[in-house]
Parts: sequence; C-alpha cells; structure tokens
Amino acid sequence: MKKIVKIIAAALAVCALAGCGGNNNENVDIDTIYNGISPMAEGTLVEMNDNYISNYYGIDVADLSQYVFAQSDDPTSAETIIIFMCDDSEKRKTYVEAVNNALDQKFDELTNYDLPDEAKLVKDAKVKTSGNLVYLIISDNADSMNKIVKDSI
Repeated sequence: MKKIVKIIAAALAVCALAGCGGNNNENVDIDTIYNGISPMAEGTLVEMNDNYISNYYGIDVADLSQYVFAQSDDPTSAETIIIFMCDDSEKRKTYVEAVNNALDQKFDELTNYDLPDEAKLVKDAKVKTSGNLVYLIISDNADSMNKIVKDSI
C-alpha cells in the first residue's frame, strides 16, 4: 500500500511541477521529471557523468539542451532512467539508435551473467520519443514511471 501511495504522490508532484497535459516540450523540465520518478526506483540511482555518456552511448551532451542519464549503483541491477532533449532531428535519430544499441548490449550482458529477471526488464524496455524528447526507463516500476513522463510532456 505504501508503494502505491508513493507512486501516486510522485505522479501528482511531477504533474504539478512539470505541467501535465501539454505537448509543448519547450516547457518540460527534465530535472523535475527525473526528481519525481527517481524515488520510485528499487535501488539507488547514480547520475552518469558526461564522459561516461559520451563513451558508453556515443552521445555528445553538447547536442542536448537538457538531459539526465542515471543507472543503479548495483551492477547486477538493470535499473536505468535516461531522459534527454535534442533539437537536431538527425542527431536525435542517431542518439535514439545509440541508446537502443546500448539496450541490446545491456540485455546480452545480463543474459551472460545469468540474471534473467534483470534481462527481462531490459527486453521489455523501449526507447520512446515525443518531439525532441527521448526517454528510456528500465525498472520494475517502468509502467508507472513511463506514464508519469508521458503525462508530463
């Protein structure tokens, strides 16, 4: 019951701060969305630094107007939240492909390390876009978290 209350409270907070119901990504604040959904993560999330994002995903953060890339501090957990805005449509397509490639790589790693529950979370995850916004959530609570993101943009 506490988990449900926590999810509802996070959804309401994000909606109030980010402005639910609109499709205008110009007013979307990625930090507000992230701060609203990150408490729903099962473990502790660590935000990745710019060098890691560049090396692991091949994404130049200079091309992003806002972004957050976070993953579990537990290497056996697939928990990940990625949200970014890229105004350049060609680079955005390239970066969506890069995130999808990393998703495939993460699935292979978790499968090789015999972590089937985590691998299933990765397999079920999808990179989503809305205008210039791109997001990916890998979590046991991904459905609720994705709904909050969708309602916030």
